[in-house]
Amino acid sequence: MADFNTHVFSAAVLASVGAAVCTKVFNLPPETALLLSAAGVLGGVLPDIDLKYSVPSKALFSAIAVFICLTWLLANIARYSVLELSVATAAIYCFFRYPIWALFHQFTVHRGALHSLAALLMFGLISAVVGFHWMGLSEALSWLLALFVSMGFALHLILDEIYSVDFMGARIKRSFGTALKVIDSERLPASCVILFISLVAWFWTPDADSVLELGRNVQPDWKTVLLPHYLLKP
Repeated sequence: MADFNTHVFSAAVLASVGAAVCTKVFNLPPETALLLSAAGVLGGVLPDIDLKYSVPSKALFSAIAVFICLTWLLANIARYSVLELSVATAAIYCFFRYPIWALFHQFTVHRGALHSLAALLMFGLISAVVGFHWMGLSEALSWLLALFVSMGFALHLILDEIYSVDFMGARIKRSFGTALKVIDSERLPASCVILFISLVAWFWTPDADSVLELGRNVQPDWKTVLLPHYLLKP
């Protein structure tokens, strides 16, 4: 499979180009390009969260722990002293970063159910939900966020399959077919959980018609978007 640096670099290139195009085409604020680029890179490393000692796994669970800590802190800051808040926040972080992280990896296998198109769908829908309900993004931007996470995720799966082919030796490695699959047929319970989460997330997603409306209201001049201005001079 491709290494971590390859996944990050490839996702960053794809996401940054895509974010630049979307920003110009839809006349979005410049900071939106940074958000979409980050979403693409995140999607590009998400499939490796089931690899226990990988950077994406540690980083994702650290981010989840920090998010939960901040949410609890803001909700209880008026009720407790600074010492109580500090101790409780540290305990919450350690609980989610270590025991929950370890428990998660007891039920996951690398290139298992999370290395599939079903997982791509799940993370895409979750991204739309998080963007709309927790980050306060517009409906259309929430779906763009989901699109970029999904693009990065798909690129990761494709790269892993490409690296499963030894072109120099003209042979296919044993890992071929384990990355880009619809579901993990060998672990159906885990795949069913992913599909169930996707179904639940779908009911929380924002209105998808907003994306179509955004596209109908914009008719970009593709030459201006894609080509340098000095090539457009008569």
